Amino acid sequence: MTNGANRIAEHTVQLMMDYGQFCIDGGFGDPDCELDLLDQAWAQRPCAGDGTALLVLSPHQNNFEMSITVQVWDDRPPNDRDDWQQICEGRLGVDSDGTLSISSPPSTWADPCPVPPGDYLIEVSGRGFVSYGWPGTTTPGDIWRIRLWPDDGGDLLPHRQWDMPGHGIPENVPISERTAAEDFVDEDWVLLMDSTGSRRIRATDLEAEMARTEWGGEPIPKPSDQFSAAELARFDRPLAEAIAAMDEPTLRRLAQRCAVKACELAGIAERPWVAPALTALNEGRPLPAPFDDMETAFGRLDEEEFGPAEDRSRQLVASLGVSRRSRTNPFDKVRCIAPTSH
Repeated sequence: MTNGANRIAEHTVQLMMDYGQFCIDGGFGDPDCELDLLDQAWAQRPCAGDGTALLVLSPHQNNFEMSITVQVWDDRPPNDRDDWQQICEGRLGVDSDGTLSISSPPSTWADPCPVPPGDYLIEVSGRGFVSYGWPGTTTPGDIWRIRLWPDDGGDLLPHRQWDMPGHGIPENVPISERTAAEDFVDEDWVLLMDSTGSRRIRATDLEAEMARTEWGGEPIPKPSDQFSAAELARFDRPLAEAIAAMDEPTLRRLAQRCAVKACELAGIAERPWVAPALTALNEGRPLPAPFDDMETAFGRLDEEEFGPAEDRSRQLVASLGVSRRSRTNPFDKVRCIAPTSH
């Protein structure tokens, strides 16, 4: 390592980084090869390169205002690895256009950086991380630096990953084996990122993956068409599975009990016009008025709670319910979906 290295150029750019990755290309890279580089980067985090491009994984799922400083040196620059949380090195060629491109999926690029044509060693360093995966904001504040210097054939220094306190370092993901036939199939893929890491799946499998996220596991077939069935499965899966296995008489008894309990919790079970209906329900008899018509029953309840309808012509009534576990977006767990091609 040379102590007398000189920095001959520096540029700072901003990248809208998403899907936990960005790619550095000196003009020789092939976009169709980026998926293979991504596989390699997962298998040997945190980056992979083939001499024409370097793909870098970021601990953060995104940073829409990611600052990157690009420096060109005349020799290997001073070692300041202790100042950075993630570091990787590779080799990169810059073509006769003398431009370094930095991109992130699905289709964003930083401003091009002028870099003299030639073969380089490249070091990419990042710091300011808050978590692996979703950082809690689109602008988490991590910063990056790229340093390039002429390739003298020297060895690359080992990569460093960020050791997140209380979490550690994510495990590598082995490259899945593909048949020769699959290599010739033009098929769409998606990149999924969640708390367990990143992986790619076929686009045709996306709906099933979303269903597993929605249900907190495999969908339960029998109640799958019932309102709030998936929410119940996420809240208490053993209960949802037990309900799915019940016969019709047992389901009716459960529904009766739930109706009675709902009235009790709402504080209306003892009202003179409600109590007879609950008694009839428990005894299996037809429900008396006004419960023989649910619209009329709810109208009666609204009138008791809010007054006659004619007095509410200018009244806005809102009901706010808070539960311990609210309905989640399917992508709360599957945080990131990036279209790719193969």
